[in-house]
Amino acid sequence: MNHQTEIASEARFDRIRYAQCWEDADVLLQASRPDPEDTFLSVASAGDNTLALVGAGVRRVIAVDLNPAQIACLELRVAAYRHLSHSEFLLLMGQHSCRYRMALYQRCRAGLSANACRFWDAHPRLIDRGVAQVGKFEGYLDNFRRFLLPLAQRRRTLNLLFQLKSEAERREFYEQRWNNRRWRILCRLFFSRLTLGRFGRDPAFTRFADEPVWSSLQRQLPNALVRQEPDQNPYLQRILTGQFRSALPWSWRAENYDSIRNNLDALEWHCAPVESVLANLPAGSVNGCNLSDIFEYMSQEGYEDLLRELIRVGAPGCRLVYWNVVVQRSRPDFLAGALESLGDYAKKLHAMDKAFFYRDLVIEEVL
Repeated sequence: MNHQTEIASEARFDRIRYAQCWEDADVLLQASRPDPEDTFLSVASAGDNTLALVGAGVRRVIAVDLNPAQIACLELRVAAYRHLSHSEFLLLMGQHSCRYRMALYQRCRAGLSANACRFWDAHPRLIDRGVAQVGKFEGYLDNFRRFLLPLAQRRRTLNLLFQLKSEAERREFYEQRWNNRRWRILCRLFFSRLTLGRFGRDPAFTRFADEPVWSSLQRQLPNALVRQEPDQNPYLQRILTGQFRSALPWSWRAENYDSIRNNLDALEWHCAPVESVLANLPAGSVNGCNLSDIFEYMSQEGYEDLLRELIRVGAPGCRLVYWNVVVQRSRPDFLAGALESLGDYAKKLHAMDKAFFYRDLVIEEVL
């Protein structure tokens, strides 16, 4: 059974769902240990973490996504790396105010496929707004920031969050000022399954959920607001302020720009179910997999079937890296002889994960 095709029949795939990647590429690179001779499979999403693997210098990156709009996001990023400077790239993404994004797009357009050209030509307003700002999920978070956050936190409180330098100061601040009753009530309502399904993700994406979104998020928030440094967390900054203030994701950083640009020929992409792409790969040909949170969209049966196929194409030592939000997915016991769980290492990296809304990071290695 093609289980990704099953989700395609349940959810709409005619718009940008994620205009940027919401998994921490720093953690992905540490978890997957890319090597110059490696071949990686990567869920495309908006392209940022796929391009981080490209920037790590691997020999081949195979990006795959069901959604042609997500492939268009990846293609436009690739063209931007080829044709724009780093500062121009940030402008096109929407990091800073800019009145000539269409001119930047025109410089990239010749590097796009016909399908990607048709998509972006039909959506000039998305380009004008900044192409990394315009997904359904980004709109959901923007509504939270604009309409709900001010009801729970004053601007002065928000600014102070990014100024506190010691963990002791942040803990006191979180317990006494931030984690107030109004904050908890509003978040429980806004991050409910119903609200998230209607305004953030398609309801079909949470049909296998085994706990409320807010329960998972509430457990992880102290890690992001207390134990980690908020002024070093781009994802927290984007959610609470609408922009990356003092930190950028891996593939957006100036020091990584040329390493991505110089290895773009290693990248290929496919608008297809991941099972279809895997079926055309030889056994033992893949050295690592960035799987995002793809298994959350599948039944347990679908998850296990896809694991078997990933094990087939995985070379010994191939690491599967994926995240859970509200669905518990990890290697079943009957596959223990073929796939090793690196649970302790995953917990260590998860504590460093700046994309704080995932309840689990899972790292498993083909034996």
